[in-house]
Amino acid sequence: MSDMVKLIVMGVGGAVVSFLLMLGVFYFLLSPDEDTAAAGGQQGSETAVQATPQQRAAAVSVARRMQQSVPGGDVLAYADVLGEDIPLEASVDGYGWASWGMSLQDVTARLGEEGVTDTAVYKPPENPEFVSVVALNPDEERYKVEYRFYNEKLFHIEVYYSDHFENHSFNSFLLDKMSEYGRPYDMNVRVDELGNVILNTKWDTENSLIELVSRPNHRYSLFLDNQIVLYQLGEARKMEER
Repeated sequence: MSDMVKLIVMGVGGAVVSFLLMLGVFYFLLSPDEDTAAAGGQQGSETAVQATPQQRAAAVSVARRMQQSVPGGDVLAYADVLGEDIPLEASVDGYGWASWGMSLQDVTARLGEEGVTDTAVYKPPENPEFVSVVALNPDEERYKVEYRFYNEKLFHIEVYYSDHFENHSFNSFLLDKMSEYGRPYDMNVRVDELGNVILNTKWDTENSLIELVSRPNHRYSLFLDNQIVLYQLGEARKMEER
């Protein structure tokens, strides 16, 4: 299904969801309580009519806050309409052709086979067991991909997407990731020190922890970690602290 069709369906679906949400809010705001209804229906109706502008503004405000509190929260509902297959328990063992445990030599060789020539290797002197390979502009969709190794085994990947996705909505991009990674366990929104709205979506799959970050101007970043190595690093850190 094309992104354009997805966006159209999502737009229609969003309007329906907003309309139903506002109807629900209006119902609770405009419905008189039992005592008022018993005292006199006509007086309660007149009061409700007089307060309609204020209640309408309150309803719109509540609807907007509810929609903003969980970014992309209605994507799973859209998935049913679009016929998308969202796995309940996805198994993710890396990113693309890069799988957890690959050696530094295997990754650099594969990048060469893919025609990626702009790469850099970084070895921090204070932590020689960690090594990073950064691939710049591997394709039109990504401007940087970083492969991080621990004891010469791949355990962490960072993907930074280019403005190729400037015409894609967050929901459309998120739906594609849900089709691959399954249902997220956490979705939240925060505001940074500059006032920019940052959207975060997290997955806990069989072998990987994944986080999708959406920043203003359709700047998307994807972070993937090998769960086993993260656990090992956490245990090693605890031993050092003791």
